[in-house]
Amino acid sequence: MKYIIIISTLCLSACTNPNVETADELNGRYEEALLRTASASAAFTANSAAEKDVLARLEAYFAVMTPESVSAQTSAVYAADAFLYDNVAAVRGVDAIQNYLLKAAKDVEELRVEFLQVARAEREYYIRWRMTIRSDALASGSPLVSYGVTQFRFDSEGRVLVHRDFWDASTGLYEHLPVVGGWMQRVRGALGGHAEAG
Repeated sequence: MKYIIIISTLCLSACTNPNVETADELNGRYEEALLRTASASAAFTANSAAEKDVLARLEAYFAVMTPESVSAQTSAVYAADAFLYDNVAAVRGVDAIQNYLLKAAKDVEELRVEFLQVARAEREYYIRWRMTIRSDALASGSPLVSYGVTQFRFDSEGRVLVHRDFWDASTGLYEHLPVVGGWMQRVRGALGGHAEAG
């Protein structure tokens, strides 16, 4: 929610850094986090005061992310050994998560996430959201909008144990990157043209 580091920086570092994790490694870390946190996860009664408090704190955290808000609130929102995977990177531990999200907040002029819908499945919460990012480095500073869903798992104190984003960065961010953006638009055009011709 990513709370997502400027994608251009990540893409460039991924191309030059041999230590970047593969998709299989990232997915393996996610599956391990699900197993590791299963016994510590909490179930909240639907529409209870406790559940409303947890979701309100989470929504307030992501509503407008600034370096100051991330520094002040992350340890109250995420558990000490929390796991975050946002399709780009996997981060474990509240300090690492805070540093990751702090970089995201510092790299943009505006980062807002609006919660649109909440769904519950036993001890898991799935939140559909709209993220707005504004950065002078992307789209000439015009706001970029992206949609996604995040899976959250909480501990008994309402802190996040697992945060897993599911979103399509190609429609909101990648198309505005030098080189990558043109490639994404050509691929989408080729696939769209093929589908119409077929």
